[in-house]
Amino acid sequence: IVQNPAEADVCVVFTGLSDKDDSEGKDRTHLRLPDEQNALIEKAAGENSNVIVVVMNGSAVEMPWLDKVSGVIETYLGGQGMGSAIAKILFGDINPSGKLAETFPVKLNDTPCYLNFPGEKEQVEYREGLFVGYRYYDSADVNPLFPFGYGLSYTEFDYSDLTLDKAEMSDLDTLTVKVSVKNTGERAGKEIVQLYVRDICSVVIRPRKELKGFEKIYLLPGEQKTVTFTLDKRAFAFYDTAISDWRVESGAFKILIGSSSADLRASAAVCVNAAAPVKKRYTLDSTLYDIKDEPAAAALLQMMAGGTNGGTALGMDMDAVLSSVKIRSLVPMSLMQSGGKEGIGLEQLNGLINAMSQSTSG
Repeated sequence: IVQNPAEADVCVVFTGLSDKDDSEGKDRTHLRLPDEQNALIEKAAGENSNVIVVVMNGSAVEMPWLDKVSGVIETYLGGQGMGSAIAKILFGDINPSGKLAETFPVKLNDTPCYLNFPGEKEQVEYREGLFVGYRYYDSADVNPLFPFGYGLSYTEFDYSDLTLDKAEMSDLDTLTVKVSVKNTGERAGKEIVQLYVRDICSVVIRPRKELKGFEKIYLLPGEQKTVTFTLDKRAFAFYDTAISDWRVESGAFKILIGSSSADLRASAAVCVNAAAPVKKRYTLDSTLYDIKDEPAAAALLQMMAGGTNGGTALGMDMDAVLSSVKIRSLVPMSLMQSGGKEGIGLEQLNGLINAMSQSTSG
């Protein structure tokens, strides 16, 4: 053991969160390691060009010194056997094969919940909705410190020959996806192959891609294996609150295969067709845009369009106009159009809603 980092061949710095920052029953207010530990890493990196940082922590931390060190071993909280496991990794006795099950942001205000957490008056709103973790960073084009699914190894893997067993399918069918993975390094190791699905053109807001499968494989040096995934309806579906069920929108989807959410190695497209038409459900709070394609509403919409003074002729976006008007608003609007003499009643609107709710769409 040497006292001066500059005199060491390799400098290993063990660091982690304190009990007050890494405990149950409370939320963290920052993502920093203790200041003195960051300072120690900076000092070591300033005096030695080969610094390894071992981080022991229960959650993501900022690493402002990352570009100054040779490597980082993320151990999380490994229990009483962690010391011997770390030693085996450092000396190369075993090949680390773990991947991150979360995204590490560069800084706290990169996170999707930054503006909403911790809330106020003992109330927190989860406004990020679907956009948690990699789904947010992808869609917002925010580069993380480490992406979801990331992890280095003492060997390398090549991906090739991605195949789908069909180019077009019904949502009642299953899709078989195969990809070849080869260990191109000199060490045996494990790789976690990740499969994501992207809805190329969706009628609802969806993440840019969604993890739908993963497989961990062990490969000897030079060995190659084929990894197989089977995707069913749920791999392509979204939960449609209008019908209170999972729904597949007919159209094109992209299958993405990679080593992490940011390291995608291969892709292929498939067209998925909804087997059964969707029975729509409307209420008085549905908008005119929601019903604009319903034949039963055509006459009503034509009448209301006459009251918009041409809409698009005035430079207005008609879809935006229709999206701003709820069906229940037709009652006072029709009275205004008729000068208060004759308008549309709630009974008539409810009859229209019932008729349209029996219709279906693909």
